[in-house]
Amino acid sequence: MATEDKLSGALQENILTLLCFNSEFCKLIRSIISPNLFESAVYRDVASHAIDFVDQYGEPIAEHLPDSLENILSGTDKKKAQSYQRLLDNLFLAKDSVNVKYTISKIHDFVRQQNLKGAVVLAVEAIENGDLNLAEVELNKGLRSQVNVFEQGTNMADSKDALDFLDDLDEGIRTGIVELDKRDIIPRAGEMLLIIAPMKKGKSWGLMHLGKMAILQRKTVVHITLEMSEKRVKQRYIQSFFSITKREATIKIPVFKTDALGRLTSIEYDEITRPTFNDPNIRKTLTAKVKKEFTKRSPLVIKQFPTSSLTINELDAYLDSLERFHKIVPDMLVVDYPDLMKIDSGNLRIDTGTIFKQLRGMAIRRNFALVTATQANAEGMKAKLVTDSMVAEDKSKIATADIVLTYSQTLEEKALGLARIFVSNARNDADKFQVLISQAYAAGQFALNSTLMLQDYWDVVADLKED
Repeated sequence: MATEDKLSGALQENILTLLCFNSEFCKLIRSIISPNLFESAVYRDVASHAIDFVDQYGEPIAEHLPDSLENILSGTDKKKAQSYQRLLDNLFLAKDSVNVKYTISKIHDFVRQQNLKGAVVLAVEAIENGDLNLAEVELNKGLRSQVNVFEQGTNMADSKDALDFLDDLDEGIRTGIVELDKRDIIPRAGEMLLIIAPMKKGKSWGLMHLGKMAILQRKTVVHITLEMSEKRVKQRYIQSFFSITKREATIKIPVFKTDALGRLTSIEYDEITRPTFNDPNIRKTLTAKVKKEFTKRSPLVIKQFPTSSLTINELDAYLDSLERFHKIVPDMLVVDYPDLMKIDSGNLRIDTGTIFKQLRGMAIRRNFALVTATQANAEGMKAKLVTDSMVAEDKSKIATADIVLTYSQTLEEKALGLARIFVSNARNDADKFQVLISQAYAAGQFALNSTLMLQDYWDVVADLKED
């Protein structure tokens, strides 16, 4: 109890004193403290005036504090005026005697404590209202609260610290699309890879392909679906992992023929026979395959949330619960797709852009690779080549993402099992190039092979169409 009183009483007054009077630390404290952290209404009001002054003038309010509170100090409510005057007297008396170093060192504990106390109050209110999900969200928000402004960051004079990026050069999750992998256009921890495609044109298949490739590299994957049901997503993953068709056992597979330099010379087709979901013993066959494939690998978790209901805080709470109760921490988070999260329809563009920024911030904080998608606009629906300028709603999605891939496919290409990926933006690598991929959606295969685009590609497509 003594510790709590110390944090809640004297420390609050010392922090407020430094905020109001200390020219060296007032900006730092202002960046950490919000008025709602103080338990007294008088403290909160004084803190608000002090913060407004720092924001406007870049220095502590100091001797101007009584002037800013003149209406209250000379008001008709004498009891209220006495409370404010008592606090002002204490602040002015303490301004030269506060143990600055100690007070600054305790701000982290103070913020954590106040956030936790506030979270507990909100959680109790939610429980009393029967909203257990909201209670968990509030508790997790309180547990996650932290202050890291006192961390130094990287000092380049420390050669070991300055060069530790060399340890991460080979890290990342390969896409299985050779032309992207060898150029390091791959998902990485703390980064966002964004796929742009027209409506119902390969976004979900592309995300599941990247999820599958991560699992094959022994990474843990959490796949959030806001559009398709969990059953549909599970079916597609099973198709992708085991090359299972829905109905047709015999399918055609595009095969790229290349010259000695790896350049595309022609496209041929092989016919292969695969199991189907309609085979008599398919459940027994797949049971054995699933047990063999997934029990020896890192987890793949698929979670559906209703369209337009999931918030960033709820997603954070869900990931916290996975870690706490199931010991599952994702190396890759797949979100299909953020535009279908809970967004204010009256503020659609700004809210959409904010969600993408918050998701990337989550990827940095939790250190996972974020793989997600968004739709192309009406222009992109008709375009032969989708570009990032055709992204729907807020274009800030492009600036937020570390890698932006667009997916294009004409009707002729779809019939031939072909599609194109354009590397529109890559924050840390070369971009503005196009890759041709071969597909077999019937067997759940988003990308079987890849090659760089040739100038005469459309002539090849025209020849194949005639055949």
